[in-house]
Amino acid sequence: MLAIDYYDREPQSTKENIYIRWVLIKTLLKGFLDVINASIRLRNCTKGKMVTVKGRLKLITKGKIIIGDNCKIWSHIGTTQISAGPRATIEIGDNTFINTGTIITSRKHIKIGKNCHIANQVIMMDDDFHDVGKREAKSGKEAIIIGDNVWIATRATILKGVSIGEGAVIAAGAIVTKNVPAFTLVGGVPAKFIKLIVPGYEPEEIKNMVNN
Repeated sequence: MLAIDYYDREPQSTKENIYIRWVLIKTLLKGFLDVINASIRLRNCTKGKMVTVKGRLKLITKGKIIIGDNCKIWSHIGTTQISAGPRATIEIGDNTFINTGTIITSRKHIKIGKNCHIANQVIMMDDDFHDVGKREAKSGKEAIIIGDNVWIATRATILKGVSIGEGAVIAAGAIVTKNVPAFTLVGGVPAKFIKLIVPGYEPEEIKNMVNN
C-alpha cells in the first residue's frame, strides 16, 4: 500500500524496497508516539484502548469526555478543541476519526457514534449560548446525537438539537439545523436533502424532507 502511495506501483529495486521499509518503520514509530501523546493529552478523560492523538489538543473537561477504542484525533495542522462544560457529556464511539481544527463544544450532551469520520474544521455546538433577540438571555441546551458510520465533511456545522442517522453524509460547508435521516446525503445552508445513499431506502421522514 505504501509503495502505491509513493510510486504508484510495487517497488522495482532494492533501493525502493529499503525506502518503503524505512517509511513503514517511521509510520509505526509515529503511531506509538501518538498513543503516548493521547495518554498525556487525554489524562482527564475516560478513554479506551489504542486511542491516538496527533499534535496539541485543546481540552476543557469540566464535564465528562468519554472516548472509545481505536479513536484517532488529529490536531497538528489546526488545533482541535473539545470542551465539555459543567454536567455536560461528550461521547466519541469506537474507531471514530476526528480531523484537525474541529471544534466540539457541549453544555449538555454530544454523542458521536462508532466508525464516524469528522473532517477538518467541523463545528458541533449543543448550545447557542445566548438568545438571538436578547443577548443577555440564555438560549437553552439541546443534545446532538450522531449515529454510527456517519461522515461529516469539511467545515460543516452541526447545531443544537440535531440527530444524524446511521450512515448519513453531511456535505462540506453545510449547516445542519434539523434531523438527518439514515443513509442520506444532505448539504447547503441550511442543510437539505440531496439524495439517498442506499437505493430503495425511503422512510417517511425522507418523504417529509423532500416535500418541505
